[in-house]
Amino acid sequence: MNKTIYAILILTGVSLAGATHAVAQSADDLLSEGRNAYLDYRFDDAERLYANAKKKAKKSDEFFADKYDKYRRELTQANNFLERVEKIVIIDSISVPRNEFFKHYRLPASAGSLGDRRALPRRFADNAEYVFTNEGEDYKVWSEPDSTGNLHLVESTLLTDGSWSDPTPLSDELSEGRDAIYPFMMADGVTLYYAENGENSIGGFDIMVATRDAADGSFLQPSNLGFPYNSPYDDYMLAIDELNGVGWWATDRNQLDDEITIYVFATNDLRNNYSPDEDDVVGFARISDYMATQPEGSDFSELLTTIRSIDPEEKVRKPEFTFAASKGRILHFYDELPSGARDKMRNYLTAEKELEKAEGLLREKRMNYHRSNSSSLDAQIRSEEQKLETKRQELRKMRSQLYKEINK
Repeated sequence: MNKTIYAILILTGVSLAGATHAVAQSADDLLSEGRNAYLDYRFDDAERLYANAKKKAKKSDEFFADKYDKYRRELTQANNFLERVEKIVIIDSISVPRNEFFKHYRLPASAGSLGDRRALPRRFADNAEYVFTNEGEDYKVWSEPDSTGNLHLVESTLLTDGSWSDPTPLSDELSEGRDAIYPFMMADGVTLYYAENGENSIGGFDIMVATRDAADGSFLQPSNLGFPYNSPYDDYMLAIDELNGVGWWATDRNQLDDEITIYVFATNDLRNNYSPDEDDVVGFARISDYMATQPEGSDFSELLTTIRSIDPEEKVRKPEFTFAASKGRILHFYDELPSGARDKMRNYLTAEKELEKAEGLLREKRMNYHRSNSSSLDAQIRSEEQKLETKRQELRKMRSQLYKEINK
């Protein structure tokens, strides 16, 4: 900096450090500053800083352009959502460890159950972290990687023979080519809540809702729930307890290191939005104070006592097995079986596990073969396939005998 400029800055009261910052602030600096303003819900400041960053950026800087486009898209979406912030009453806020946070949702059996990979048949469980199971325990939906490595939603239904159908992908529109996680299916079987981080997100994962067409099973175009459910941070796992009229969702917006926040809110029959002219509409969008969402004089102590008394681990008796008997009966417990069928059931389940283990080992060998193309491995695979077919025939025979024993 030359002496003349320095003298002018001193006379006008601008420090050398401040002047250097002003002169040296790059397009990336402005973009980063704008991003920080956005994360703080100062959308007007973010708009101004993004515009200044765009002016300073080099046209050839594709990395900047991609980041700028993403940030601008999120800001535009957020400004649109600010025009229709839903008026909800939040009755509780809970900070819980991030690991397996969904186990802190206190849902009655009528809402279904939220579980980890142990809720899946072993042959499906390798890539699953979270599984939703409906109340009837004949439907499951979860996320698993597709061929590109992105997480997509898949579902499986219980068949009449007691086995589970192969996982079927849900509509690609639900993930927009990115990740879709933490599904929750309403009891109606058509309303699906989940989280995704595609182009409709205002930052990280956003909670979406999609409706299934009962006629053909496809999903209509999903909708972003907007504010206050979503934020510039990660938001996910919205679940509804229709019995008690409350909903739950989790968010990273409060930045609690290894913990996340779960909000519990009273559900609305119809959506009611704050006026865009509301003095503190931004505060309601970001949930600056969840108590401010409650009507004056309201008391939710009885409702909170009710939902806190629900124990997710004990609300249902965990099935010991799943077996389809005659007349549409699905059996889950040994005490439902005739005494003469109980040992047969144990033997059948042991054989089923051995078959699953053998199938897993065969899959590994096939993967190794694709990498090595070894002729000796090819021979091993052919031998294992023959053994597996024999095991499958034996298992079908055991199942037939068990079915006759149970239904005689």
